[in-house]
Amino acid sequence: MSTQTISPEQDSELVASVAAEQLGIKAVTLRKYSTMVEKQLNDENRFRPADNSHRLYTAADLKTFQAAIELAEQGTTLATALGRAFGAKVPTSKQPAATTTQSEKSAPATTTTKSPLITTTTVDPSKMAPAAKPDGPTNAELYKQQEMIIRRLDSLSDRLNQVLDQLDQQASQAAKPWWHFWEK
Repeated sequence: MSTQTISPEQDSELVASVAAEQLGIKAVTLRKYSTMVEKQLNDENRFRPADNSHRLYTAADLKTFQAAIELAEQGTTLATALGRAFGAKVPTSKQPAATTTQSEKSAPATTTTKSPLITTTTVDPSKMAPAAKPDGPTNAELYKQQEMIIRRLDSLSDRLNQVLDQLDQQASQAAKPWWHFWEK
């Protein structure tokens, strides 16, 4: 029996295991991502063509998941990356948005200069919307926390091994119990 790899360019829908293999992730991870997307989009049947059926993924879904994975690898939280990739409204901050005045609304954010051969557009950075900040810690912060936890666990493991060695030495040096009087 030969196995056939299905390319994402085909019009067929793929089951989770095949789609996950093409994305380079585990099927359970793809199902988790799908559940997150369904909750964000408030569409429980987003990847299910019929009620109570298995999830099926199109080539467009695979491309969108790949874009979300790349965003997450760049430091965006997974929920935010999936929301951006699938076009869901993801709350970016718990603080209310700043209000703008009428003069700020009417001021142009870009300036266009035309010459006979070149058209130049410059953007005023003060007029741009601030970049959305992810809700939770970034991947870099999580990596630092993980490294710190690993160092602490290694230190505790070393101390525990030292205590166990000391107990072994004490046990070997202990006097023989009285019922072993015949041993020398």
